[in-house]
Formats: sequence, C-alpha cells, structure tokens
Amino acid sequence: MDNQKTGKKTGVNKLAFWPAIIILTGFILAGALWPEEVGTVMTKLLYGMADYFGAYINLLSLTFIIFAVIFLIGRYGDVMIGGKDAKPEYNMSAWCAMSICSGIGTGLLFWAMGEPIFHYMQPPVAIGEAGSRTAGIFAVAQAMWNWSVVQYCMYAICGAAFAIICYNQGKCLSFNSIVECATGKKIKWLNTLITAMVIFCLMGATSNSMGVGLMQIGAGLEAALGIPQSAVSWLFAAIFITVIFVLSCVSGIGKGLKLISSTCMYFFFFLMAYVFFFGNTEFIMKITSESIGFIVDHWGTQTTMANAMAADDKWFADWIVQYWASFIVYAPVIGMFLARMGKGRTVRTFMLVQILVPSIFCIAWIGIFGGQTIYLQTSGTLDVWEAVNASGMQATVFQIIGTLPFSKVITILFLCTIILSFCTLADPMASVAATLSVDDLCVDDEAPKKQKILIGCILGATAYTLVATGGINSVKGMFTLVGVLQSVVLIMCAIVVFKHGKK
Repeated sequence: MDNQKTGKKTGVNKLAFWPAIIILTGFILAGALWPEEVGTVMTKLLYGMADYFGAYINLLSLTFIIFAVIFLIGRYGDVMIGGKDAKPEYNMSAWCAMSICSGIGTGLLFWAMGEPIFHYMQPPVAIGEAGSRTAGIFAVAQAMWNWSVVQYCMYAICGAAFAIICYNQGKCLSFNSIVECATGKKIKWLNTLITAMVIFCLMGATSNSMGVGLMQIGAGLEAALGIPQSAVSWLFAAIFITVIFVLSCVSGIGKGLKLISSTCMYFFFFLMAYVFFFGNTEFIMKITSESIGFIVDHWGTQTTMANAMAADDKWFADWIVQYWASFIVYAPVIGMFLARMGKGRTVRTFMLVQILVPSIFCIAWIGIFGGQTIYLQTSGTLDVWEAVNASGMQATVFQIIGTLPFSKVITILFLCTIILSFCTLADPMASVAATLSVDDLCVDDEAPKKQKILIGCILGATAYTLVATGGINSVKGMFTLVGVLQSVVLIMCAIVVFKHGKK
C-alpha cells in the first residue's frame, strides 16, 4: 500500500488487524444469532467486573483529573508541541469544532435527554427517593459530569503524550512508541497484543454507538416523514451514512472532518438556542445553575460512587463504571487523533482546549436538553418515563422535541444533526483504526485510502447487523473488561508526559 499523504510504502500489521477483525466478526455474529444469551452473559460480566474492579476504575478516573491539573499548572505545560518554531495547522475555531464533535458522536444527542430521566426515576440508593427534587438536580448534574471533565482529562493526557513523542521526538504514531517511551524498552509482542485488543474494542464500541445512531435516524424518519422503522430503513440509512463518512475519512482530517465538524457546530448551536428560548427557559436556567453547583460540591463523589452497604444497587455498574471504562478504552485512541491538532501549541494550551471547550459545551447542552426533559416530566406536559418504557429512548427523544413549536422542522434539523454527528464519530474512529492497523506511520501521515475504506465498510456493516438483529446490547460489559486491561496503556501515557513533558 502507498501512504495517502507521503506516497511511501506501508504495510498492514496482519498479526494485529486480521485477528481482531475475525474475533469481532465472530462476536457480532454470536450477538446476532443469540442476542438474549450473549446479552445475559455480557450483563453478568459487567456486574461482576464492576463489583471487583469498579473501585479501581473509579479511583483511576479521579486520579487522571488530578494529573490533568498537575500538567496544566506545572512546567509540563510549557513544552511547545513540535518545537519552539512550530506553527499551528488549524485555527482555533476549527480546532474547537473538531475537538467537540470527534468526542461526542451521536451519544450526547441521545443521552442528554435520556440519561437525566433515568437518573431521576431510577437514582442510586445514595441519592434517595426517585422523582424527588434532589433526584432531579442530581439527574442533570450527573449527566453533565458523565459527559464532561472525566473523559476529556483522559483524552487530553493521552493526546499530549502522543503529541510530545511524535512531534518532539520523531516517534511513530503507535502504541509501540508509548510502550517504548514509558518503559525504555521495545516490546514488539506487547505492541501487537495491545493494538489488536484496541482495534477489536474500538470497532466494536464504535459500531455499537453507530447502531444507536441508526436507531435514532430510524425514529427520526418515522417522526418527520412517517417512514416506519424497519430493517430496510436502517439499511438505507447505514449505506448513506457509511458513504458520507468514508468519503470524509479518505479526504483527510484537514478537509472532510474539518468541514463536517464546522457544519455540525452550527446545527448544535441553533438547536441549543431554540430549545433554550422555546422551552421553559426559567426552569432550564434554574436547574442548570443548581446542577453546576451540585457538581462543584460533589464532583469527587460523582466520580467514585459505588454500592457500598447497598449491594443490590446496580446503578454504579450500569452508569459510571461503564462510562469511565469506555473512556479508558477510547482515551489512547482519541488521544492519537487529537495529537495531530496539537502542533504549534503548548501542552498547556492543548490540554486547556481539549478539556474545557468540549466540557463546557456538553454541560450547556445537557443543562438545556436535560433540563427541558425534567420539566416536561415534572409539569405533566409529557410523561417522558412512560414514553421511554413504551417506545424506547430513541423514539422518546422525538416525542420530547414534538412538544416544542414548529416541531416538524426542528425534528428534521435534529435528524440532520444526528447524521452529521454520526459522521464526526465514525470518521476519526475509522481513521485511527486504519492508522493502528498500518505499521510505522508518522504523526502527519494519513493511512492508505484502501484501508480506510475497508474499515469504514466493516463499521457500517457491523452497526447495521447489531441493529437489524437486535444484538445491540451484546457488547454490554465489554467496555469494563477491556477498560481494566486498557488502563495499563492509559497509565503509560501519563508516565510519558511526566518523563518527557519536562524536556
């Protein structure tokens, strides 16, 4: 294969790529053929891993918040990525748009309304009575926290690690470089094992997220155009979106993703403003304010909450352990992608942008959409919880939108935003998976087009298979297991910044 950007010869890491794809295919087929059985096994795995390793995952997540503060205020932040004469390749607005969009995908559109209602009606034992005022504030606050600081601290540290060793030390963009710089040794078999594991989990997790996106698109088409949800509508949606994000991916980060992310941000800001002004503005402002205050007072507890002295409470396993574990899995991968935007910036600027910009955006988005959802439930305007249990969250999202003026138009705009967000998730993930599967790429290199197209088609096909067969829950529990293993790589990234970020 020829490298897309430099034209130099590159080769697929067959020992990492093909075993991962074969195992992923087998796993997805098992979930498609026996969705209930595989889902049951994955659920048991989730709860078992949460009981034994949940505290470790929670404390590691808390530790990375502390690490991020150290890197921001210490001398590590003074290092210029790429050397003192390096110039940024992306302006601040494009950088911020790509940083926001590449990390949230369709999940925020789905869970900004879904997560608060679940926390409100099914809060952890530590919070108290379901449907109470305390539960309502906690619900919005926890959703804000789950989608903000914790994950972006992990992403920023991993991104800084890759940026430093690639731009400042000339290392290849691979996990082998992280292992070598953290341990001082080249361990080829460990690099192959880690790469295979990451490709498997990255593509499985991305396909699952894309599958949820397909379900949202199907529900949106039904709400806006009256097209019933079916395997056929999901198939056409999957083909359409796969074509778009593959074309974006093969055009390179500076073209396709930059354009789609910038466009997506216009839709995001319009929808935020619309719901804020046409929803119950007073309620949204009040619950957003109190929720932010709740975070200020309880962010440590929100990060480490477990089920001590409440063994039957599975809330922490279903929510924060799954979230933190998924962020641990994604962090080194997204870090590889974000590193390419750090050239010409100091580590401090890089981390501030990567942590604060998407966190503030997510908190504002959830305050508006989550606040409006809680208002609809408490005011009796719409029984959101009943709708969730009757129709599923993907359909309820559009019922919530249906309570606003000009709902048909907003539904179509929301559907367009889902499609764009779908692409901003799939594009960087396909790009990183392609990069991981090819040996010896430099940080400025693009993976071969053929590899990107192959991975894009696999992601689209896998996402459709998960939705059409009802096997979308078959990946449940996978994050926690792989997150525990992947935490070793996460820790190595922090070591790299400590060791090499002061030079």
